[in-house]
Amino acid sequence: MPTKKIDKNEIMLVQIDQHQQFFYDPYPISQSGQKLDLTQSKIVLEPERETIFFDKISHQLREHTRAWISYASHIYSNYALLTHYRAWYQLEIPEGALEEDIADHIQEIYRNYMTGGTHSSTKSLLRIIYRWCVEEELPYFDEAFYDCYLASLKFGADEGKGLDVIIEIPDRGPLTIKEERIFISTLNSVSPETLTIPELQGLVSLKCSQVIGIRSIQIMKLTFSDLQTSDKGVFTLKVLRAKQRGRFNNDVYKLRPITKTLATLISLLKSRYEYILGKKITDDWPVISDYNSIRDELVKQQVKISKMTYIANQFRIATGLDFKVTNRRLRKTFCSRLITKGTPLPIVAELMDHSDLQQLDIYYRQSHKIAEKLEQVLRNEAADIIDVFSGKVVTSNDVSQRGQGIFATSKQLNIVQIGSCGSTTPCSLQPPLSCYNCSSLEAFEDVDHKAVVDTMIEEVKTSFGDTHAINILQHKNFLAARKFADMFDRGEL
Repeated sequence: MPTKKIDKNEIMLVQIDQHQQFFYDPYPISQSGQKLDLTQSKIVLEPERETIFFDKISHQLREHTRAWISYASHIYSNYALLTHYRAWYQLEIPEGALEEDIADHIQEIYRNYMTGGTHSSTKSLLRIIYRWCVEEELPYFDEAFYDCYLASLKFGADEGKGLDVIIEIPDRGPLTIKEERIFISTLNSVSPETLTIPELQGLVSLKCSQVIGIRSIQIMKLTFSDLQTSDKGVFTLKVLRAKQRGRFNNDVYKLRPITKTLATLISLLKSRYEYILGKKITDDWPVISDYNSIRDELVKQQVKISKMTYIANQFRIATGLDFKVTNRRLRKTFCSRLITKGTPLPIVAELMDHSDLQQLDIYYRQSHKIAEKLEQVLRNEAADIIDVFSGKVVTSNDVSQRGQGIFATSKQLNIVQIGSCGSTTPCSLQPPLSCYNCSSLEAFEDVDHKAVVDTMIEEVKTSFGDTHAINILQHKNFLAARKFADMFDRGEL
């Protein structure tokens, strides 16, 4: 990490009596534009309202921590600073440690972390901090220890990182086909007007991640002024980029098209705020404003990150969803959908707000895995759609309505009559596929229905390719057809 050398002639500096080489700016400006006062025992980072307590750091390293915060505050986001503070907190020097032994204690702590099960990201941060202290010639941090030991370590990625995307880990990866179907059905059936403020906030938050795949930290920073409508009636959200560096480069926005449904939900949330307050509010209010349900009190301030989890959970409970739905899971689902549709990698990176393309590889691996197991997915995920066939299995002589035969292509492109429609009213379905999910189907018992369904699936794969076919074959009619064919083949009908 390049070290910014402080010009001692231009800014006020703190000089510690115990160590004359110890200099830092006690009043740095954070990336969010806040002037920090490092002379206090704690600082509250705005607008996140997260607190850094210097008194909780070992007293031998408090000034080191202040110096680091002074250096890093204009480079990193407030949440990153909070992570850095927690890393310093882990460097716990034993009470009563002698001055000459402090460096050895720090090295012992570092060795334990580097050889233990600590996440690679934490190890990397600790090493960055140690190197910075060495470069700044701060006390207790030994150059030889860094050069001969820390600098030689290779961490790689965290073990298991990304596995929640590529393998099934409950409540971690993208929504499963079944979960996504239930989630979408829930969104379509819920009445937003009946939800409480936290529940409605949870709906808006989750909908943002579902529609445009943005992070919870980006949703927290949205204001009502970010909702815009073009002359042609297109709704957009002005989304602040999440990963930025530097106070003078922290206002990069992207205009993201959104659905009318999401725009309506955001407007409804604003109306609910105004109803509580009994007056109009300005557009600079956060979309997810801080609300105390016990006191029915609404405050114009950005919520903490923990509140995002709370409101998502409130919506889940209110709608009876029996699986975990988070912004992170919906973001992964959004990305997986882009991949399976064959979206070019640079476009996916842009939409996902990734600074590089490497992080997206895991989603391509996941999509490949889904394609490999397409048949298994079709079989497993259909269980809740059609546990029993709702139509009939009959002979060709027992149809209830003459002249309503249903035809399909089977192997070798042969046209076969799979059954007859028993409905007496006009049909709006798309035969023959949707017929397998219809109670009016009178399926003929002497037809190889499995071959018919297999042929339909192969036609989709041939026409659209595996990646596009993944989405198409997840439709409930395909799943129902596959389920029927399996049950028919096993003699269960």
